[in-house]
Amino acid sequence: MANAGDDVYKGMIVGIHQRPGDLEVNVCKTKALTNMRSANKGITTGIVTPIEMSLDACVEYIAADELLEVTPTKFRMSKNPEMAGKKKGKK
Repeated sequence: MANAGDDVYKGMIVGIHQRPGDLEVNVCKTKALTNMRSANKGITTGIVTPIEMSLDACVEYIAADELLEVTPTKFRMSKNPEMAGKKKGKK
């Protein structure tokens, strides 16, 4: 969905979460390095290549509270800020 080095903005969908529901993350924030030892120090995880989605796949993927931005080179999905404000007011 989003490649490394792509410009991102607030509310943009950058990946797929394995559980239902939305997960808000700050992809611009770097991981804090500490001197703590970890039990899984030897385990390394690789970065998965982003999914290249077509226009049809993007339209099928988005939910009712999401928008699709179409540019000549990319398809960007994001949350609709108007719908997010209504959702927070209902709680």
